[in-house]
Amino acid sequence: MWTTFSNQPAVLGVTTVIAGLSVIWVFRKIARKHKRNQLRKQWNNAGKDVVVLHQFIRGKYCINLSPFAVKVESFLRLADIKYVVDSQLPFGPKGKCPWITLNGEELGDSELIVQKLSEYFKVDLDSHLDTRKKAQLETVRITADEFVFWFVITWRYWIDGCESFLKSQSFSSFLNVMFPLFMKRGIKVKARYQGIGHHTPDEIYGMAKRTCGALADVLGDDPFFGGEQPSTADCSVFGQLSQLMWNAPGSQYEALVTEVYPSLREYCNRMKEKIFPDWNKLLNPPLE
Repeated sequence: MWTTFSNQPAVLGVTTVIAGLSVIWVFRKIARKHKRNQLRKQWNNAGKDVVVLHQFIRGKYCINLSPFAVKVESFLRLADIKYVVDSQLPFGPKGKCPWITLNGEELGDSELIVQKLSEYFKVDLDSHLDTRKKAQLETVRITADEFVFWFVITWRYWIDGCESFLKSQSFSSFLNVMFPLFMKRGIKVKARYQGIGHHTPDEIYGMAKRTCGALADVLGDDPFFGGEQPSTADCSVFGQLSQLMWNAPGSQYEALVTEVYPSLREYCNRMKEKIFPDWNKLLNPPLE
């Protein structure tokens, strides 16, 4: 006599689980879309020609953990463009932070944002510069946005494992635990694809030191990279250096700006005072 064992209940159970997860996924997707539509109505009510700057929440010592958010906000202030800040949806149409909404149009990538705003509002922060100086400062901008950036995030998230960085943020207890778990592995993979991740921590620090030294040499005795007044490139440089100055407490990377190249420390403070006189009030929590 043969006995047949049916696996139908097991199959049914798996099917039920998959169906349940699918329903949850659909509902979450609908909920996110509804939330975005509701927020979009708020953003559209900001007013004509008012930029909505979408970025991460403020930090304890620096106005943002994203150097590109600091870059865009610095540009907005230097260009005297009216804006409001939204921190509910920090990632935009290209999956990047920051991004902006302007008269219903969404735009991501800090450099494209600066170009778009310069054209739309007919702003030229580099009008006082000659052609040669503009070309030199474009090289400086690229150095900041494409080189200093990778030194910062590779050390911050992978090498240091967010240890120093978390001291500068006002995250919840849950995020303090989860943030390093996701970011360390994610940035390690991206850093290896970029190339910098194949180097040792000492080699990466050496590269960062030489790059900061080059920036200090270019700055020289001038108050800003644009000379007597900030240029578009200053927004990028300040955005990146702000991460070393205020978001790397007690580290050798902070010391690159505060001790090794003190002219960069003075530069950061000069930019902060000129562009963000309300810096302390913007912090989370605000400083009196």
